[in-house]
Amino acid sequence: MMAKRKQRGTAGDKTICLPIADSIDYDQLVEDREAYREYLNEQIASYPELFPEGIEEGYRFHGWVTSARQHLKTRRIYLPKQKTAYQLRPDFVTPYMSETSELAGKAMYLRKHGLSYDGIAYVLGRSEMHWYRLCQSLGRASIVGTTLKTEESLPPI
Repeated sequence: MMAKRKQRGTAGDKTICLPIADSIDYDQLVEDREAYREYLNEQIASYPELFPEGIEEGYRFHGWVTSARQHLKTRRIYLPKQKTAYQLRPDFVTPYMSETSELAGKAMYLRKHGLSYDGIAYVLGRSEMHWYRLCQSLGRASIVGTTLKTEESLPPI
């Protein structure tokens, strides 16, 4: 008899999108464990709404994930109280790490103005199927898990 398979969660529900300032060399930061912990602790203090409940009770590093698409190394953390691991994805790549946010934004702009996927591929490189899939994948993320700030922290309208 086969063992019962663990139910998979929604894609992205165990990923934390970590804001990375433009002035930071991400590749160097991710390699330096102490600097990364210090940066992560600053982000947790500044933006607690981005992190899961219970992170203030402690976390530990829990390995690496390397994106085959972006050749980007990301860290994972483990929350012992919740017995849950999370991937820390930098904010300059799209969910699923299929493209950089900058190029994805340019592709969306070109698409908005009626350029075909073939034209986007000509302008930005890669294949037309890559850009088609990227545009289609933007609807995959659940708005239920969207981070909302408190009303006090929002800019005035």
